[in-house]
Amino acid sequence: MAQHPRIILLGLPGSGKGTQGALIAQNWRVPAFSSGEYFRNLRREGKLPAEVSAKINAGGLVSDEDVNMIVVESFLSTQEAQAGFVLDGYPRTVAQAAFLDEYLTKQNLSLTAAVYVDLPVETAFRRISGRRVCPADGSVYNVYYSQPEREGLCNLCGAPLIQREDDREESVKTRMSTYEAVTKALTVYYGDQGKLITVDGASDPGVVFARIQGVLDDPA
Repeated sequence: MAQHPRIILLGLPGSGKGTQGALIAQNWRVPAFSSGEYFRNLRREGKLPAEVSAKINAGGLVSDEDVNMIVVESFLSTQEAQAGFVLDGYPRTVAQAAFLDEYLTKQNLSLTAAVYVDLPVETAFRRISGRRVCPADGSVYNVYYSQPEREGLCNLCGAPLIQREDDREESVKTRMSTYEAVTKALTVYYGDQGKLITVDGASDPGVVFARIQGVLDDPA
């Protein structure tokens, strides 16, 4: 495949897209961009409009136009993204995907592949709603799969763990519904283009990445 691929990651919240994005970025030496993380940073810094922040907290989506503009200005137009990239969380709608295709075409570029990390809804829900984060050092735990040594406290620094607003059960349910109603259509969109790669997200992250690497290195 191309030395510097342009890849997007699809899948339910909690499917492991972030982990795979980091592995892909490291392996092919391209920058990774998580739209969700970027929006959370803007919100934390007080740079998001209140109505947008509230919508994200509730698990909803920002308008296509606003998302397209922010992703282009903050990442796609940067010099580091010109030779390849990994996008996690963008595009989330068919309209955003069409915009991305048009944006790349204007630069005589095209998307290399759309990687769909498939995971049962029940498993994804437990991964997200059970997640707890250390506000001091960023360590991540899960009440179902990887509990801290002392309940509610970070193993590394002892700080009380928190649950992000968009990880709370009601918010997660909304995010899952949004995915089923809107984002899943992207698997059809990229499948029709012959660019969809589907991997089993329930496997060990290393196994998932090996599958992705094998397909990208030898698409035939």
